[in-house]
Amino acid sequence: IGRGKYADLVINLPIVSRSHAVLTYHHETWSIADLGSKGGIEVNGKKVEGQGTVNYGDTISLAGVELVLAPPEEALEQRQEEKQELTPPEGLTFVLILIFQVLATFQVLFAQTERLQPEIPLTFFLFIALESIHFALVRLIGRRTCTLEMLCYFLCGLNLLVVSSAAPNSLYKQLAAIFLGVLVYTILGFTLRKLEYAQKVKYLSMVAAAILLVLNLAIGERIFGAKNWIKLGFITFQPMEFVKVAFVLAGTATLDKLLTTRNMTAFIAFAGTCLVTLAIIRDFGTAVVFFTAFLVMAFMHSGDLRNLLLILSGAAFGGFAIVTFMPYIATRFATWGKVWQYADTSGYQQTRTMIAIASGGLLGVGGGRGYLVNVAAADTDLVFGVLCEEWGLLIALTAVLTIVFFAVYTVTLISYSKSAFYAIAACGAATIFIIQLALNVLGSVDILPLTGVTIPFISNGGSSMIASWGLLALIKSAE
Repeated sequence: IGRGKYADLVINLPIVSRSHAVLTYHHETWSIADLGSKGGIEVNGKKVEGQGTVNYGDTISLAGVELVLAPPEEALEQRQEEKQELTPPEGLTFVLILIFQVLATFQVLFAQTERLQPEIPLTFFLFIALESIHFALVRLIGRRTCTLEMLCYFLCGLNLLVVSSAAPNSLYKQLAAIFLGVLVYTILGFTLRKLEYAQKVKYLSMVAAAILLVLNLAIGERIFGAKNWIKLGFITFQPMEFVKVAFVLAGTATLDKLLTTRNMTAFIAFAGTCLVTLAIIRDFGTAVVFFTAFLVMAFMHSGDLRNLLLILSGAAFGGFAIVTFMPYIATRFATWGKVWQYADTSGYQQTRTMIAIASGGLLGVGGGRGYLVNVAAADTDLVFGVLCEEWGLLIALTAVLTIVFFAVYTVTLISYSKSAFYAIAACGAATIFIIQLALNVLGSVDILPLTGVTIPFISNGGSSMIASWGLLALIKSAE
């Protein structure tokens, strides 16, 4: 509530501060908090210091401007019950996904020209068992919907199909990552149900992320130009993938703390630390993902477009400096939009990807029969091309639209969310999904520069898979 045009309730009087107060409904109780206003707040004639409780019928005075908190109309009370959910029939969806995965498994097996690789049928058997048990348990405990989980299993199935063609020796590792991802999703899902626990998870994740950032700078190894890998014995992982979850949680806040200087300063400091670290390790693709998520969450904090324009201006200057002083990044931009002129050098990956997409047509050449898997990073940076070539444009676009659905679903959820905390978390996670998808797909076909960013749930990589399930838990928390 305030005089500013971005307030939910605008009181255009000079005695009211631009951001005067915040009125919050939580646990069936209304509360009001002062945002450092000049005129102060009173409830029924009593001055409110910090935060106070408000009941229906109470008179709220903002610098002398009186308002009365009235009960909502019956139609508004029924809004939550009557909302239309953007979900397809779950039973039919699950059966169709299973049929596709079983048929696709046989397709990959029939494509084996030398010896039968036993890890392929065993991996898919265990994976199908996992998703079937998950679906049965959700039905058993009577949860309202599990559409998001089923769609993620569809994407994870595509991930295993790509890995079985491009890197069959990594199938067990990738299956283990899916199991761990589901475990992380389940633990986060239960923990985030209560706002008090969710706020504790936020601060714990920020501490863990800070430790990962330090470790990355200290002992990280450089692979494919970016120093973003840590090796601990037989385990190799990308710490910045896990930092994504902490980054989104760092930007969350309850409504009463959303506009406080302390909360926003902490988020900006954490975001700045992440972006500087990414610049040092030369992972600029992930930096774009983090920065875009920061813009979305910052806008949800303030609603002020002018501040975002200032941030974008500074980012544009920083981007120009990076391209100027770092030849590795400048090379990516030098071939952007004209990769066919460098088809055998710096544009090799994109040109082969576009050839593969064209050769795959609508239905594909069949699992395990593609050529693109022989190109470097086919199962990560160029995974969209592998999907198009082997499984066809229809399946590839279905995968793309599935991830877009996550964002659309998030938009339908946020107005009904239990708290601003969950709304911001869901939007931040959905933004990361969409930006990663756009950078990967458009980069592989030369519409955008190739950045090395993965597609959530589909690209090969254990760290990416686990982090994607963690981000999905943040979207699910808004239900």
